[in-house]
Amino acid sequence: MKKIERSIWIVAVTLLLIISLFGIFINDASAGNIISKMPSFKKFIKVLNIIQRDYVDEEEIDQEKLIDGAIKGMLEALNDPHTVYLQDEYMKDMNTTSDGKYGGVGMIISKKDDYIIVITPMEGYPSYKKGIHAGDMIISVDGASLKGVSVSAAADMLRGKPGTKVNVEILRNDMTFEVDIKRAIIDLPSVKHAFINNKYGYLRIVQFAGTTTKYVKEALNEFQKKEVEAIIVDLRYNPGGLLSQVIDIVDLFQSEGIIVSTRGRSVFDSRASEASERTTIVNKEIPVIVLIDQGSASASEIFAGAIKDTKRGILIGEKTFGKGSVQTIYRMGDDGFKLTIAKYYTPSDICIDGIGIEPDIEVKEPELTDKEKEALKKLYDDKVIDKLIEKNTDPTEKEIEASINRLLDTGYNLPRRYLKKLIKNAAEIDDDKKPVFDLEFDIQLKKAVEVLDQSKIKHTEDGFYLEDNE
Repeated sequence: MKKIERSIWIVAVTLLLIISLFGIFINDASAGNIISKMPSFKKFIKVLNIIQRDYVDEEEIDQEKLIDGAIKGMLEALNDPHTVYLQDEYMKDMNTTSDGKYGGVGMIISKKDDYIIVITPMEGYPSYKKGIHAGDMIISVDGASLKGVSVSAAADMLRGKPGTKVNVEILRNDMTFEVDIKRAIIDLPSVKHAFINNKYGYLRIVQFAGTTTKYVKEALNEFQKKEVEAIIVDLRYNPGGLLSQVIDIVDLFQSEGIIVSTRGRSVFDSRASEASERTTIVNKEIPVIVLIDQGSASASEIFAGAIKDTKRGILIGEKTFGKGSVQTIYRMGDDGFKLTIAKYYTPSDICIDGIGIEPDIEVKEPELTDKEKEALKKLYDDKVIDKLIEKNTDPTEKEIEASINRLLDTGYNLPRRYLKKLIKNAAEIDDDKKPVFDLEFDIQLKKAVEVLDQSKIKHTEDGFYLEDNE
């Protein structure tokens, strides 16, 4: 018997021994299920043996590479965009960037219709500044098609040394355009906060990371000292994060009731989390408005769903992304894989996976006309904004207005507000100078302030409601 054949049969015998030795620890149904699938194991080993024996190239086949390919294929066969094989390079990157820093364009991506879709462009980072939207499809990276490419492979292509450029082809509705994005160090602060009109607390949660609860508590304590009349929680472009963090943060607002339920095949993955009065900071008389959009996903939707279903507050903005599943990472030496282990349900027992959460008040950015879309495509193709910012990285208001006039005069017929936002986003504004919020452009935040100013939120024993069912 050849050496390779002997090693294959060792693997097969080992599998049988594992099932025999540990069968006492699994129930009859599980044992029967494994045994019933033994023909599939035999089939797998037979194919591996034939490849090793008969494949045309004379060089010795890399058995490890074949096994990795088989694992990747198994995970892809589940047809779940969030269940993916993680190559050793990706796992190393995760280990070396555990502080949250890495070189990239700053976007959270997933898979849809055999292409890569943007879940969230991270606020303040290269993809966001370039005007990438949640829901944009990425067609190619540096000329290489992403059709059929895995999420982890696409992420690899987008990451790179800070300062280097990557060309990304975007499909938005029926319009395609290319964008050159300069990579940067991605180091997201998870929480920002400020006061609006000296009356309302504004809390921007960028992601639910390991220290987010700590910073949210600090912000809420400041709001408490200032005796704010209401709190606006901004979860737009928040891709989610740690389940434990969002549960703890909802508990700061909500003193009773279910926060979220998770249901998986394992008893450890199925549980209901309830709010506790002991950990609540925000007085139940204070109204809460949550801002959401298409980029609000996963843990953000848990927060929004809890606030809405328990009538702790109201939601303003656009329907959320619709990611209602929980993943965990399994390590296998240098590589590993991410597997969906549960789905989560809002307090009303609704799983929003693939559906999203509707706002109580819908406020959407105005749609561009066909002519305006053509102008936007031309703007990107001509790299006009890039050239403006290369000349002046920190333009004054007067200089921005002058640039807008020149753009309009040369045929880039887009709304002034839209052009101003593109220029401001692209400008390299220092964090110290950049405002936490901007009521000039932010129509969803303006709506939240208007609702509060006009006292349209009413409080009853059952919770908070909109007056006149707006």
